[in-house]
Amino acid sequence: MTTLLIFDTTAAACSVAVWRNGIVVADRYEAMPRGQAERLLPMIQETLDAGGTHYDDLDGVCVTCGPGAFTGLRIGLAAARGIALAGQVPLVGLSTFEALAVRADGPCLVAIDTKRRDIYLQRFDDSAKPVGPARIATVDEVLREARDFSGPVVADNPAVFLTNATLPSVVQQALSGPPRATAFAQHAAAKFEAGDTGAAPIYLRAPEARLPGAR
Repeated sequence: MTTLLIFDTTAAACSVAVWRNGIVVADRYEAMPRGQAERLLPMIQETLDAGGTHYDDLDGVCVTCGPGAFTGLRIGLAAARGIALAGQVPLVGLSTFEALAVRADGPCLVAIDTKRRDIYLQRFDDSAKPVGPARIATVDEVLREARDFSGPVVADNPAVFLTNATLPSVVQQALSGPPRATAFAQHAAAKFEAGDTGAAPIYLRAPEARLPGAR
């Protein structure tokens, strides 16, 4: 019987799920533009309690690795690494793109709001596997690609597209929201069973902060 702790803090929400023996036995989700640092560990404990699970019961930890909000991304990875290290269990990472792609029934474009007037974009096939590399695109570029694409656009922040007068119907049909651990739990469990372990942050954009020059 495999028991996994699965969570996401990369977008404007905090989401946790406990997966046991092929199903989600407990989950928590709260929308929040900030505050994941204060809320994540209490939410993990609440979810474990709701699922009748203890840290010692865990066979692995799964966490989203970005791209997404820098602070939320680092909080999630730090917590996941700490829990996995303390329990001496494998750590599985999946991209925020993957966590959103599972919402589509087939091929899709996944669009993540960068909060900087552009979009992180990646295409996926009907098995939620990436087709080509992730990239940064403008909203207009995403809309143009959506018009020529047979599948929907799955977005973490639908508001980015709602103000555009030429919003394609494929985008309207797939507006979603931040990843939910319950939704991508099966995909995360499949990676765990396949031995696809390891979790490194995915940024796609160079950091703006710079070390001060030598005086």
